[in-house]
Amino acid sequence: MVFLKKIFGLLVLLLASAIAFAQPDQDLNKQNIIEQRIEVIVSTLDETVELDYTNLFEDLSYYYEHPINLNRASAEDLRDLYLLTDIQINALQKHISTFGALRSIYELQSIRGFDINTIRIIQPFVTVQAAGLLEDFSWKNILKEGSSDLFLRYRRTLQEQKGYLPDEVSGEAADFLGSPDYMYSRYRFTYRKNISAGFTLEKDAGESLNNGPDFYSAHLFIRNNNRIKAIALGDFQAQFGQGLTFWNGLGFGKSPFVMNVKKNAQGLRPYSSVNESLYLRGAGTTIALGKFEITALASIKKMDGNVVSIEDTTITDDNIIVSSLLNSGFHRTANELADKHTIDERIYAGNIKYSTRTFSAGLTAARLEYSSDLQPRAQLYQLYRFSGRENTNIGFDYQKVFKNFNFFGEISRSANGGVAALNGMIASIHPRISVSAVHRHFSKDYQVQYFNVFAESTTPQNERGLFVGMEANIAKGWTLTAYSDQIVYPWLRFNVQAPSRNSDYLFQLNYKPDKKQDFYIRYRVRNGSEDAGEEGELVDYPVPERQQNFRVNATYQPHPNVQMRSRLEWNVYEKENEGRASGFMCYQDVIWKKMGSKISLNVRYALFNTPSYDTRIYAYESDVLYAFSIPGYYGQGQRMYGLVKWDIKRGVDLWVRYAQWIYTDRNVISSGTNEIAGNRRGDVTVQLRWQF
Repeated sequence: MVFLKKIFGLLVLLLASAIAFAQPDQDLNKQNIIEQRIEVIVSTLDETVELDYTNLFEDLSYYYEHPINLNRASAEDLRDLYLLTDIQINALQKHISTFGALRSIYELQSIRGFDINTIRIIQPFVTVQAAGLLEDFSWKNILKEGSSDLFLRYRRTLQEQKGYLPDEVSGEAADFLGSPDYMYSRYRFTYRKNISAGFTLEKDAGESLNNGPDFYSAHLFIRNNNRIKAIALGDFQAQFGQGLTFWNGLGFGKSPFVMNVKKNAQGLRPYSSVNESLYLRGAGTTIALGKFEITALASIKKMDGNVVSIEDTTITDDNIIVSSLLNSGFHRTANELADKHTIDERIYAGNIKYSTRTFSAGLTAARLEYSSDLQPRAQLYQLYRFSGRENTNIGFDYQKVFKNFNFFGEISRSANGGVAALNGMIASIHPRISVSAVHRHFSKDYQVQYFNVFAESTTPQNERGLFVGMEANIAKGWTLTAYSDQIVYPWLRFNVQAPSRNSDYLFQLNYKPDKKQDFYIRYRVRNGSEDAGEEGELVDYPVPERQQNFRVNATYQPHPNVQMRSRLEWNVYEKENEGRASGFMCYQDVIWKKMGSKISLNVRYALFNTPSYDTRIYAYESDVLYAFSIPGYYGQGQRMYGLVKWDIKRGVDLWVRYAQWIYTDRNVISSGTNEIAGNRRGDVTVQLRWQF
């Protein structure tokens, strides 16, 4: 009864807050504007996969402080925003070529594909005024205009976890070799968008500092508009085509933003995140020769691997067998340390790209070599997974803008003969209606290690599918979005011991009366299959399953200094032999920022009741700058966090965040080394930033 009263009270608060939204306000600060854009982009991803959005935040942060000049921007510059389609970019450049430079950003309304909502989304990051280029490069300008950022971050879980406690019965030492303190430091120097240099150090909670921080990263990156377009040294990323042949870094896929189905490869990019596996370490360069760009790169680094066999007592690269590569980056226990840097990885890749304003085509080749054998465990669904030490992928990609249509695609082949192909189209068929379509055909034996492709599965393998999306501006401020995705799996999958079919449908209605208010309702249903998992059966078999998601979301401002975000979400899961389970989550955010104040505040209170793992719900949370949190709400209880930012002085700011889970359905949180005795978990984060 107490829990129901809390739910009722929160719903009353949401309703009362929404009534007062229509008052004038000041612009939100930079942090909130960028977070809104990132939350929009994050919804394109699978929340169950942990990703690092540092590079995305850095791009948007840079363009907030140094807006892109629309009159001189290249297509690549505009794609960096992740907020415009190639049709919009081409229409903009064609308009400027025909009618001359824009004098006001609001002239965009005269260009097909740019409605007032699109203009409001990109407005903080663009301008029509002249901006500096590297053409006036000099050491004097670098010293004058270059900027440095130094970050120091600390995080800790306040409750004791089992891995830090010695065994009271056996007297054995704690499993975790280090303290429960997470520590992170990062320095980065930037000059415009042309030079980036820096380093990153990180120690995860539980890792020992006896040999210094567990993870080190450093980079030097130079970008220019001359013949040598880019030089990357140290740690970097590379993206080509549609992500089928070689893609290292963040990419976006299926989402309510159905016009963003095409990937915009950015070639070489600097790396300053803390994912300890998804980066390249070595050197790369891009050279421009007229309409051609040639990129070459080489990377050599050590990877963590799950060692399952050593052929003799002498441990060498030649007799180690690894069942899988490990991407967590954790080295807290003796077992995790034993898997650290057990395998060497070498990558040699190149790309040749031909580009005009409306057409581009590229050829990519990537060769990967491991120092030890990689052999997946002997399970039937993994029969066609990559095994061995070497693989080579060769792919061809294209994109063409023709009037209001944008066609794109990529076909790729792996060394074993497996083939994967993706083709898509985005079209503005009416000033108010846009459509998109993506067809993919990934053979069950296609093998690739570095990818990020539009797909339902986590790998571009064993999948055929057709995605069709539609976006309609049905009235002023009103937008209807919908998509359908039909998927066929010709071979077995994890927990599905037979060929199968899936379908995915989404409908979303948005109302955005002005740039400060946004409301939407969403319905999504996914139909699939999963093994019955019934005890006593000799042969497992798949049965139908369905997951439905309902969401109501509102962003509004009841006061010039206050922004509020409210959400109510339900999940319903059904499986043929298990019946029906449902769960819900609702939260209220309050963001306070007064013009001229050195203090800003962001708080959330959430209630949830998701009794099964299949009904869990994910929600994006605000965190300290360049840190990201998308926790899964599973079980019953409350979630609260508060984030305070204090601008101590010009160029120096302090962030403090406290987040807490309170469960009402358990007395133990998590399991294994992460187990906490009790029903509460609190995490505190402190970050200091110095800009100079």
